[in-house]
Amino acid sequence: MRTLWPAKDPAEKLVATFDYSEDLDVGETIASATLTCTLLSGTDADPAAVLYGSATIDAGTVLQPITGGVDGAVYTLRCQATLDPTGRVLVLAASLPVRTA
Repeated sequence: MRTLWPAKDPAEKLVATFDYSEDLDVGETIASATLTCTLLSGTDADPAAVLYGSATIDAGTVLQPITGGVDGAVYTLRCQATLDPTGRVLVLAASLPVRTA
């Protein structure tokens, strides 16, 4: 599933939230999460730099600090969560436009 997030300014430091809580079965928790950031459109030599620091897991959500980005670019942030104890893998993605305010 991919959603469109509101635009962020390149100067903003925000936290991207990936909410898996409705998809978890009884007894499942998020054991780990892998996040990537790629360029959907526009120009940016290093789109992965939008990911700022490490993600944290808080119950059924994954929280990833984000920063920067290039004005006019649109990024795809993808979060792959592995669940415990089942080993199921769930993926959420979002498009993030960056626009100077």
